[in-house]
Amino acid sequence: MQLYSCIGQTVTQPMDVIKVRMQISKTSFSQIIRDTLRDAGLREFYVGWTAAMLRQLTYSTARLGMYNTLFDFTEGHFGRLNYPTMVGIGMISGIVGSFIGTPSDLVLIRMISDIKLPPNERRNYRNAVVGIIRIWRTEGVTRLWRGAVPTMTRAAIVNGAQLGTYSKAKLVLQDTGLFEEGSILSFMAAMISGLTMAVASLPVDVAKTRIQNWTSPAKPPGIIRMLINIAQKEGIPSMWRGFLPYFSRAAPNSIATMICMDQLRHMYIKYCISPE
Repeated sequence: MQLYSCIGQTVTQPMDVIKVRMQISKTSFSQIIRDTLRDAGLREFYVGWTAAMLRQLTYSTARLGMYNTLFDFTEGHFGRLNYPTMVGIGMISGIVGSFIGTPSDLVLIRMISDIKLPPNERRNYRNAVVGIIRIWRTEGVTRLWRGAVPTMTRAAIVNGAQLGTYSKAKLVLQDTGLFEEGSILSFMAAMISGLTMAVASLPVDVAKTRIQNWTSPAKPPGIIRMLINIAQKEGIPSMWRGFLPYFSRAAPNSIATMICMDQLRHMYIKYCISPE
């Protein structure tokens, strides 16, 4: 599972870089690409890759494992679940996974955002481990969870929308009689869940990025205040800044992850739970 997640993250890493830099500036999608190529070259699109891999190995492992466990447990006791229950299970899974993955997410945001800072203010983390150790030593262990509340809020929305919608979309598509269990059904459901997740979670993702990249000595505002500030100063559409790279990253990741998750789940049931 995590092999596919890491491959998917590697393929879509440039979109993560573009998204974050759009969120911390008022620069357009095309301008970010031009500026990045001009200032640092193609390699800059993979800045923060080690942090992204560490995030996949912590956040994704925890959220998907918990979701499948809770889903099977709840369905086994109460039968076919309704949509709100699926969303609720996804939200719980996302909150737990994001808390575990917040340190790697913080380092990822800082590594991507470094180029926007004056040279004397850049952190210049060589990799994710160096970044985590340096934050621990110079800022304190609790600072590794800076932005944990918006990160967990975003994860609750992301996973509730993605995992809950995916499970519901599969049931609805199967009920039409046009689709049977398999990769095509998983693909269609993943596309629907990816779009729903991107629209619902991007405003919180923008606020999270701004908080984690906060450089002022003053304490950063909370997530609600940050969203209000963005809406008031930059306009409501700014809360969806970076939608194109965000969805371009989310859609293939969602498809790869959901199809892989389904296949591994079926194999587990077939060979471990009900071996012939």
